[in-house]
Amino acid sequence: MTVKEAAGRAAVSEALIYAWCADGTLPHTRVGRRGKRGHIRIAAEDLDGVLAAFRVGGRPPPPAAPAVTPPRPRHIRLKP
Repeated sequence: MTVKEAAGRAAVSEALIYAWCADGTLPHTRVGRRGKRGHIRIAAEDLDGVLAAFRVGGRPPPPAAPAVTPPRPRHIRLKP
């Protein structure tokens, strides 16, 4: 896919896709004549892998409160 298509799929700017390609975060292929800059092509699997690596997990659920038995009133006497 092209940089524009990758940006649309990832919901980010084209500039960010170019930056990821430049710093090696996003694997890509340059297609074109030797000695020229060429066109960047990105595999969908590579883009999905980068996005999965950026995923941040949600907060873990709070720990369950320990079971507390209510205190027994001392001023009341119960007959058995």
